Amino acid sequence: MREDTPRGSDRDLERILEEYSAINQNRVQRTNRSNLNQTQAQNISSDVSRNNTRPVERDTISSANDIPINRRNTQPKKFVLHIDESVLDTQNSEPARKPQSNSNGIYFSNYQKNKSVGNQSSAQAPAGKPLSKQTADSESVRKNTQQNTSRPNKKTVGVKEALIFLAVIIISTTLLSYIGITCIGDMLAINRSEETVEVTIPEGADYKEVVDILHDNDLIKNKLFCTVFTKYRNFDEETFNGGKYYLTPSMGLEGMLRGMIVSPFSADTIKLSFPEGFTVKEIFEKLDKYNVCEANKLYSTIKSNYSYDFFKEIEEDPNRYLKLEGYMFPDTYDFFVGADTNYVIKKFLDNFESKWTPEYQARADKLGYTCDEIIIIASIIQKEADNVEQMKLISSVLHNRLNNPSRFPTIDCDSTRLYASKFMPENVGLIYADHYDTYSNRGLPPGPICNPGMDAIKAALYPEDSDYYFFVHDITGKIYMAETLREHELNEAIKEKVNEEYKNKNDN
Repeated sequence: MREDTPRGSDRDLERILEEYSAINQNRVQRTNRSNLNQTQAQNISSDVSRNNTRPVERDTISSANDIPINRRNTQPKKFVLHIDESVLDTQNSEPARKPQSNSNGIYFSNYQKNKSVGNQSSAQAPAGKPLSKQTADSESVRKNTQQNTSRPNKKTVGVKEALIFLAVIIISTTLLSYIGITCIGDMLAINRSEETVEVTIPEGADYKEVVDILHDNDLIKNKLFCTVFTKYRNFDEETFNGGKYYLTPSMGLEGMLRGMIVSPFSADTIKLSFPEGFTVKEIFEKLDKYNVCEANKLYSTIKSNYSYDFFKEIEEDPNRYLKLEGYMFPDTYDFFVGADTNYVIKKFLDNFESKWTPEYQARADKLGYTCDEIIIIASIIQKEADNVEQMKLISSVLHNRLNNPSRFPTIDCDSTRLYASKFMPENVGLIYADHYDTYSNRGLPPGPICNPGMDAIKAALYPEDSDYYFFVHDITGKIYMAETLREHELNEAIKEKVNEEYKNKNDN
C-alpha cells in the first residue's frame, strides 16, 4: 500500500469514521439497557481485552470502490473492518480475549494515522460496549473469590462463637451450683464435719465479727451469705456472750449463733453447791462429775479474756497459774446438764462481780491494795483459818507482816506451798511450786490459792487490830497467836504436845 496519501483524504476519512462511530454508538445505547456505569464498562472491557488471546475470524475489505464516487480520484488511507461473528466459549479456562464491539459485532481496528503507530496489532474497543454475559459471569466469580479470601468463613466463626457461649454457660452454672451448695450447707449443716473447733469470741462482738471468726476457723464457707442470713434472722439485734466456745460445722450457722446468745441446755437441770475455799480444780471436777461440763473444756475456757472491771485490773504475771483462780465465787448454783462452758464460768464471775461492791473497793484503796491483792490475802485466810472467828486474827498477822517487810520479808504460810503440790496437775505444780512458796519469796504469792467466800474477803478488808506476827494451829484446830518469835516457838512446843496426846487418845 502507498504511504503518500494526501492529508486531505485523511481528514475526510476521519470524518466518515467519526460519523459512523456516532451512529453505531446510538444503536448500542438503545439496545443495551444495562445499568452498568460507563466508566466501569471501560475498565472491565480493558481487563478482558488484556486477558483475551483468542483470535477471531476477520473479513478484510480494502477496496477503493467503497469510497464515494466524488472521492475516487483521492487515494484513501487504508483501514480494516472487523466483523465478530462468534465468540468461542472455552470452559475451565480464562475468558478469551476479544475486542469490544457493538450489537452487530462490527468494529474498526488497526487504523493507523501515521507511521509511528503502524506496528500496533490491536486497539481498545470503543467505549460504551457492553460485556457479554459469560464475561460478566467470569468477572463476578473473580470478585467473589477475592471477597471470600479477604473475610473469615461465616460458618467457622459461628461454630467458635457457639463453643465459647457453651463454655461460659457451663462455667457459670458450675459456679452458681457451688455457691448454692455451700450456702445451703452453711445454713442447714448438710454433709458437714463433726470435728470440734475451739473459738474465742471477744466481749461486745457484733454479728459481723462473729461471722468472720466462724469463717476464719472453717466453720462456715460462704461468709457473705452467712452475714446476710444472720442479719435477715435478726441476729444483728442480739448480744453475743464473749468467751471460748466449742463448735462443730454440723451445728449449722444458726445453731452456733444461738449457742453464743443463750446457753445450750437440755431439759435436765441440777443444783450444785461449792464450799468456800474450793479451788478451780475442785470446782471443775465437780462440774464434770455431774455432767454439766467437761473439765478439759472448762480449763480452756477459763483462760479467755473477759470484760469485767476486776478482770481488767489483774496484772499479767507469767508466774501465776490461773488468772481467774479466786474469782469463781463459791455458792449454790442451778445448772443445765450439758451447758456451755463459757456460760457456766460466767455464772461464777457474775456472782463475784455482784458481791464486790464499791464499798469494798473503796476500803481496798484505803488500805493501799488492789482488788486482786485483797482476794489473794482472802484466799490465804480462807485456807489458814479453821473457822470464821479466826479469820480476822489471821488477817491481822498477814497485814502486820506485809506492812513491815524489813522485819518480816516473807509471810511464811504453809497453805501456799500446798496449793502447788495438791491443787495443780502434777506436771504443772512442779513449774509453779517455787513461785507460790511464801517461805522463800517476798510478799504475796502471784495469785489467789483458792476461791474465798465473803467472810474471808471481809476479814481481808477489815483485819483485827493487833500486834501479832505469828500463829499456829494444833490438830484440833485451835489457834495460838504470838507477837514475837520466842512466843511462837513456845506455841509450837505446845502444839506438838497437844497433837501427840490427841493421837495417843485416838489410838487407844
